[in-house]
Amino acid sequence: MKKMLFIFLVLIVACKETDPTLGDPPTSEAAAFTFVSTATSPNVISFTGTSTAFLKKWDFGNGTQAEGDIVSAIYPLKGSYTVKLTAFTKGGSISSTQTVVIVADDPTLLDIPVYNLLTGGAGKPEGKTWIIDATRSGHFGVGPNPSDPSLGDVPNYYAAGPNEKTGTGLYNDEYTFKISGFSYIFETNGDVYLNNKYGTDFPGSFENLGDLTAPSTAPDNLKWSITGPEGNQSLTISTGGFIGYYSGVATYKIVSISENELIIRAHDAKDPALAWYQRLIPKDFTPPPPPPPAYATLPLDFEGIKPPFNGFGGSTYDVVVNPSATGANTSSKVVQYVKGMDGNWAGIETILSTKIDFSTNTSFQYKVFSPVVGKALFKIETTDNSTPAIEVFADVTQVNEWQTINFSFAGAAGNTFNKIALFLDYDNNSGGTFYLDDIKQVAVTAELTLDALTGGSSKTWILKPAAGSFGVGPAKGSEAYYPQGADLSSARSCLFNDEFIFKAGSVYQYDSKGDVYGESYLGITPDGCKPESSLGANATAWGSGTHSFEFSPATSSSPAYITVTGTGAFIVLPKAYNGGEYTAGPPTANRSVKYEVLSYVKNGANEMLSLTIEISTGVFWNYVLVNKL
Repeated sequence: MKKMLFIFLVLIVACKETDPTLGDPPTSEAAAFTFVSTATSPNVISFTGTSTAFLKKWDFGNGTQAEGDIVSAIYPLKGSYTVKLTAFTKGGSISSTQTVVIVADDPTLLDIPVYNLLTGGAGKPEGKTWIIDATRSGHFGVGPNPSDPSLGDVPNYYAAGPNEKTGTGLYNDEYTFKISGFSYIFETNGDVYLNNKYGTDFPGSFENLGDLTAPSTAPDNLKWSITGPEGNQSLTISTGGFIGYYSGVATYKIVSISENELIIRAHDAKDPALAWYQRLIPKDFTPPPPPPPAYATLPLDFEGIKPPFNGFGGSTYDVVVNPSATGANTSSKVVQYVKGMDGNWAGIETILSTKIDFSTNTSFQYKVFSPVVGKALFKIETTDNSTPAIEVFADVTQVNEWQTINFSFAGAAGNTFNKIALFLDYDNNSGGTFYLDDIKQVAVTAELTLDALTGGSSKTWILKPAAGSFGVGPAKGSEAYYPQGADLSSARSCLFNDEFIFKAGSVYQYDSKGDVYGESYLGITPDGCKPESSLGANATAWGSGTHSFEFSPATSSSPAYITVTGTGAFIVLPKAYNGGEYTAGPPTANRSVKYEVLSYVKNGANEMLSLTIEISTGVFWNYVLVNKL
């Protein structure tokens, strides 16, 4: 039997707060709307805002809301519902209401898979309570918005490890969904966790593990609703409520839902380039332990999933609590390596997920806690034995305290070896219990000399075309202010092709290669790559030119410095000088700009030079240059 739909009332209310300088006040037509039942059910109503207002906000009278020109609402139960549309124009806002009458219940609208999975269905009137899946990796994280099409909806920027956000208020919250009345109960247990951009929304918020914790109690009578077709559904919480980590929104894309897992994705209202992810499980569900990875991935800190090392020669391997979290190693979890009694070759080994790249980092390093002094052996191999193994020794010189030891593999073939084996007390073979941690590749830092800077005659340096090579932050080497880990080598290609040439005889030359990254202080707007000829009349000195430089080598108490001198002389960024930044040209005549050398690394023909300059107290521009081969 067909159910009937009635319209009872239309009410138009204009907003008084209008600004005549922005546009004429909206008329009633701006909030006009129509509605019809859909083919799905007479209880599923489609609403259409018929005006050109730039924003339309809907309250469906059933505890749910939406935004858009064409929206829909579900009314499983009979009754009268007042639907309100608020339309926003340049001149202000205006609202209208209409009453929708649903003449009969439609139980089929309640008996659908997503409702049953979320709430437990009609057979569970108390509802289903969900919590954040804190004990497994990836329960919380962030990725790009929109998602990378090659990866899908995943937090590929960052994913939290097990219990990483303990104490923030994220793990003690409970979220109960009921089918009856679409009720949502948000139990905060006194506090919530929120993105650090939203502290003003929560009085009393304070910094906690990178974001904010705030005292909070959720309001009563919250509702939930689901919109969209299967496979592209969104879950919305009514005003005053949200789920888990707060990013300024209360609508979540359902990435996936099953009996024991719910993964949701939310936009960041103040940063549209980001999307936040959370994985929830039922409160009464105990997830199975994650399977061990098939391979180990460098670097290894042993804080997350246990890497798959194998003991041999009678040796055993485990990950345990750090027996002495002091000195050189205060981490919580470490390797326990109990050496077998089968001679020198009693050790532990693992296969790596990728072949070892030695193009930049030519040494291995780890921390060791040993009961004896002696030799440590680090061996790299191939699983197919196609290339002879390479063995490198280091000395363990401290007993029962953490020390860091290094193994140089300079000259080893890159992208060849995919297996490592570790041996301790190699020379004495007395057995015993050893502890290891933080196995990683490192570069060997060299001392920058004038010959290294100039190549003895002339050497050209360029910005390293990678993330982390250009930025500003609150510390030397930091880019926490900008660009926060982004790789700018494509967006600012005209900066990354610049050449900074140091020659014998204290000659310094800057070559823009014909283009510059233009900004307003250079007389160029808008910002972007422009021909060098676009430089304003007061900024031409910052173009290609020849200046002088002075090199001050490091001492036991002072780092090395490079100082360039001349009108418009600079390295990488024209506007930055010691203690300030230019806001307009021209540059100070014959100014000297001094850069501190943070590090210099030489691996074969490849060289890397890190520089910093302090532009105001506690604010540093930081650059990483490489030699142009």
